[in-house]
Amino acid sequence: MMRWALLAAALAAVGSADIAHAQNKPGEQGAETAALQPAALQDERVPQEQLRRTSPPGAAADRTYEAPGDALLQADIDYLIREGRREIARGESSALWTALVFADDMASNNTREARETLRAAPGGINGAIAGMLEPFLLAAEGHVDRGVERVEASSDNLPAPLPEVARGLVFESAGRLNEAAAVYAQMVATLDTTPPGDAEPTTPEEFNRALNAARTTNAVYRAALVAHRLGRRDEARRYYEIVSRFAPRSADVIANQARLEAGQPPFEAPLDAKSAVGRWMLFVSEYLTQTESLAAMIAQREPEPGLASPSGSALLQVGVLLAPDANDWRLYAAQQVLSAGGVDGAQRIIDMVPTDSVFAADADIVRASIAIERHDDAAAIAAAERASAAAGDRWSILSSVGDIYRRLGHADRAIPAFDRALSLVTDPKDRADVLGYRAYARRFAGDVTGATADMRAAYEIDQSVDTRLLYVSILMDDPGAWQDGIRVARALFAEQPDSVLRLNALGYALIQRPEGLEEGYRLLWRGFNNGQMDYAVIDSLGWAYYQYGHFDQARALIERANDLSRSDPNYEVLDHLGDIYWRLNRRDDARTAWRQALDARPDAIRRRSLEQKLARGMSSPAPRQRELPQVSLPQGPSQREEL
Repeated sequence: MMRWALLAAALAAVGSADIAHAQNKPGEQGAETAALQPAALQDERVPQEQLRRTSPPGAAADRTYEAPGDALLQADIDYLIREGRREIARGESSALWTALVFADDMASNNTREARETLRAAPGGINGAIAGMLEPFLLAAEGHVDRGVERVEASSDNLPAPLPEVARGLVFESAGRLNEAAAVYAQMVATLDTTPPGDAEPTTPEEFNRALNAARTTNAVYRAALVAHRLGRRDEARRYYEIVSRFAPRSADVIANQARLEAGQPPFEAPLDAKSAVGRWMLFVSEYLTQTESLAAMIAQREPEPGLASPSGSALLQVGVLLAPDANDWRLYAAQQVLSAGGVDGAQRIIDMVPTDSVFAADADIVRASIAIERHDDAAAIAAAERASAAAGDRWSILSSVGDIYRRLGHADRAIPAFDRALSLVTDPKDRADVLGYRAYARRFAGDVTGATADMRAAYEIDQSVDTRLLYVSILMDDPGAWQDGIRVARALFAEQPDSVLRLNALGYALIQRPEGLEEGYRLLWRGFNNGQMDYAVIDSLGWAYYQYGHFDQARALIERANDLSRSDPNYEVLDHLGDIYWRLNRRDDARTAWRQALDARPDAIRRRSLEQKLARGMSSPAPRQRELPQVSLPQGPSQREEL
């Protein structure tokens, strides 16, 4: 199976950032916490209206969740703030509860209660969490210079450029743009502004670039906005160009570049005390999510249902509420919640994007994805049509529209959308991307020959890693082009033989044909040994076992692959699982897996196959059991305890 995917240190330091595991234990109360009790006991105080905008109907007190993280899937910040106030009243003042309640205090312009909230934080007013938030409170109280000093005194735990971002945001919140510009200029001068490459990182320098890319992009964008607002056109142009190298085709950058040349200010409003706190929480949310995701990867923890980083997601959702024009982050928040299964929460978040936003078309693409999850094809088509009408010359939006139609099984609408996108593309790499998208749409519709032709055209223009990986994926299904796909897959693997992604691309392509099965099996065993949390390579190896007739071993592997992909069911894994159950004489289980594969909206060829198997079962003979090739690993997957 192949897949195409290519509160910061202070919160971690206090040890209780993860909202999903918050516990209601009685705790010792210090003098500062006791002093807070009269205000904190007002748990039923209605959160500021701005922070209730994504909450489900009804009072928060009437809504309950099995775990606080579940509230984030509903985008129910109202509920979490109430819970945070209750926890603080009990003396359970964790870093995240502090941040949520502080945000509500700031949204209400209640600086007195905001200060009391920080006094009750872990470590008190001089602790790490207060050190991250008090600078913005000081600025709101009129003590901007003290706020900047507070950043400088408490930024040791934060990676660059977050301390500089915090100082710049504090100055911005007070309208002191010249000082903000000076901070940002110094920040940009020390940043590595080389975008990460399209290949997987192989050196510490490349890895750091990949890790820092989003942070760098957003930090330099703030520098561009301030320079733009001050009328420093050359400086603003340079910063916007840096951002464009990291994030090509960004609607906000394109819009502001045009406004800069027209002598108009940025379309975003200047920051105030509330929106500066919101922007800061967005920066911290990105870092916290990345930190927690890396920790899970290093520890090889199995993915759990729901959000990868509930703490990061909480700050993200609060941040977009405090910073109303942060619609790029709002898109990300909605997609994050949708990917975790929070369809209704994603809808509430995305509906906050105004119809006149530069991201309105992007928001309709997200709405279409939400409608697909709800199996509301008519709503998905309507959203795609709105996005298409608003796309203008944004070919990337038209390509996304085409992909929505592809997912819905409407090749008759998908291909014209890609054709229109191609008519607008001038850059060769972009043209290759659109041809690749169209190739995938043709393959999904069952047009293998047309898909191969498009993919060959894309490859002639561009030989980037992404294009070549897609080339292998498309050509492996074409008997007449399989050898060519294998040639490209071998070259990719030779460039980076320790890459599980590239190994799986070659191994899975090889096992599509009898002559490649043995080599593919050996490669996939190697990939499995290095990627035991990667459901794609696990499914690939399981399918190789199936083709050798070892159905029990295949079942163990592919059941594990299915477990690892439950948050986003994969029709290919489910189809494989159904075939294995059928061979093991588990006919009811086979039909259940095939139905689930159909529900996951497979491509046209697989859909026809699934419908036939559901109607008549499997009529083809089972692969005969053969001796497995010898590999240099000491044990087989059926012997592993986790399988």
